Amino acid sequence: MKVAMTIAMALLAMAPAADLELGKPVGDVALGKDSLAELTKEGKVVAVYFWSSDCPYGPPNFENIKKVDATYADNAKVKVVIVSSFGEPEAKATAWAKDSGIRGSFLYDSDKHLAKHFNPKKVNATFVIDAKGNLFYRGGIANDKENLLLEAIKAALDGKAPPASDQKFEGCGIRAS
Repeated sequence: MKVAMTIAMALLAMAPAADLELGKPVGDVALGKDSLAELTKEGKVVAVYFWSSDCPYGPPNFENIKKVDATYADNAKVKVVIVSSFGEPEAKATAWAKDSGIRGSFLYDSDKHLAKHFNPKKVNATFVIDAKGNLFYRGGIANDKENLLLEAIKAALDGKAPPASDQKFEGCGIRAS
């Protein structure tokens, strides 16, 4: 019985994180110097973008994340967090952020704690958490027509409906283990 319980616990620990549910609270997680709970308690909309320069689908979206960063870096009601969880070297990832003039938070997720928490599945995944701490939008950063992350943040601030979540998007797989 103890052996079976030990095996079951080990399998559960290795299981991927469940998808966060739209409209439901997102559990607290450290976002660099901040915590998600602290930010939403302050009434901030939090956007988390999973980035990579090594994934061939990442670089085509650099202009999209730069536009989001430029739009909201100085907005007291929004926190944009760019996360590198794909596995490129930390020096390369942080150099890109610096060279690109990113002013928002850029986090290198070497221990995959953010990938485990959000379960992005692939590069270019974005999550917007509203000021109440609920998942407002989940999907790709952009499609051929619009910057979905920019639109989702604006909708959260304006109290409007977000773009449709879970649209197909291109990106390389992210393993949260």
